[in-house]
Amino acid sequence: MAQFILPKDIPLDQYPAKEVFLEEGKRITEAAQQKGIYLRVMGPLALHYYFPDKIELYARLERLGDRYFTDIDYAAYGKTRKHLMAFFKTMGYEADMATMAMTGKTRHIYFGGKVPMIDVFIDELNYCHKVSFEGRLDKDPYSIALADILLQKLQIWEINDKDYKDIEFLFIVSEFGDDDERKINQSYIAKRFADDWGFWYTATTNLDRLKQHVDTVGALTDDEKAKVKQMADHLRARIDAEPKTKGWEKRAKKGTKKIWYNEGFSDW
Repeated sequence: MAQFILPKDIPLDQYPAKEVFLEEGKRITEAAQQKGIYLRVMGPLALHYYFPDKIELYARLERLGDRYFTDIDYAAYGKTRKHLMAFFKTMGYEADMATMAMTGKTRHIYFGGKVPMIDVFIDELNYCHKVSFEGRLDKDPYSIALADILLQKLQIWEINDKDYKDIEFLFIVSEFGDDDERKINQSYIAKRFADDWGFWYTATTNLDRLKQHVDTVGALTDDEKAKVKQMADHLRARIDAEPKTKGWEKRAKKGTKKIWYNEGFSDW
């Protein structure tokens, strides 16, 4: 049986090229779709699929290291969870049984194929705050929706440089709208925060932090920095305009006196 080796432990001269990840992500997604399994790519790979003509900017941000991609992150529906092991076996991958024993209902890790590691998140990403995939995986043929990509970054309380840069890239190359047709669905985001004060507080704090961080990024032009700030302000205004629920208002009274995010998860 093959042994699971973390991507960082694979020598660079043996590491797959970025093109292998890009091709493999689509190959697996297409094969899964034929079997009625929704698998949608998340993270940097998804940004490459959405904006192939803007990758020079992503490279300029020095967002990725020597290995460029370290894995393929997928979102999947729980109703097809029991089929995933068999499906990935047909695609040339084995399940990491240690991960399966601990998190089999919510997360799978596969290895041994064309790329070193595949991470599958089932129904949701639930770290600092919950990002649900329920009814959301049909918005794009290969990737999760842009709004969900943004939410996965905004949910990180201890946000770091690479997460800021992903948001900055997204804000420079995309636009807001009220649907998921290759736009960031601002209405979906605003409604998500309107019933969850904790997520609202983390996300709006991160939008404020973003406006400070972008000024430190030497790779961006003044116009690009201005676009990031404009997008942050626009989204904040849309979030503020959304009527809040009674649950939100009740939780807001306690504020930060009570911990408002899931502790122990700073990044994903």
